[in-house]
Amino acid sequence: MQSHIQADIRTAVLDPLSITPDQTARLRGQRCARCGAAENLRPGGYAYTASEGQGRLGWVVKVCRTCPSWGAR
Repeated sequence: MQSHIQADIRTAVLDPLSITPDQTARLRGQRCARCGAAENLRPGGYAYTASEGQGRLGWVVKVCRTCPSWGAR
């Protein structure tokens, strides 16, 4: 299994103009929001991207079975 470990995307509001392909997959629920794994995914809370003005857009994300769904590292 290839390691995709990067920062948990739930820790900050992401800039939509600088989102990486890995972050996009995590936002879409295709990968774990916490570690980036692509298997055994379950609901994992929300991640946010900045929207026009001062708002933010919430994304329902998933986490893998080995990562806790609560808290962000």
